[in-house]
Amino acid sequence: MNEAGIARRGRWFARRQLRLAGARLVHPKARFGTRCDLRSGLHLLILGRGAVRIGQSCVLDREMTIECRGSLLVGPHTVFGHHVTIGVRDSVQIGANCLIAELVSIRDHDHGFHQFDVPMLLQEPLSSPIVIEDDVWIASKATITRGVRIGRGAIVGANAVVTSDVPAGAIVGGIPARVIGQR
Repeated sequence: MNEAGIARRGRWFARRQLRLAGARLVHPKARFGTRCDLRSGLHLLILGRGAVRIGQSCVLDREMTIECRGSLLVGPHTVFGHHVTIGVRDSVQIGANCLIAELVSIRDHDHGFHQFDVPMLLQEPLSSPIVIEDDVWIASKATITRGVRIGRGAIVGANAVVTSDVPAGAIVGGIPARVIGQR
């Protein structure tokens, strides 16, 4: 590598360290592991007893949004694409070595809607924990809904809406997502 390349790499590393230090300072309820790469525009809102734990060497790409009232736990070496949204009211666990592509939505809660005489806006939200095990790939624009467990090594296809558990090693796609193959 020539001198210009070394200088560019040094500036990139310094910017990465500054963003990580800034996030740790601004968000004391969040814990970021070593060597995390936080890209520009991270929107992090931690309310009440919310807690965010991001493992080492994770990448949080541009304009990622995390809204957390509960517990978000992310294992090491997990990569999030740009504009990913994670909403946590109860609990979301994401394992190690996962790939979460751009524009994915992961939310452990939904609007209450069972009382017809009460506007949905005023009904208590429904929430159930989400567990995404290790080595899962969630492709672009997929949606993961409350109460879902995605097994180790599974693949969720682009634009899929996951409303029920996904077995380990399964490939799912569609709306609602269904098994379309096996690894």
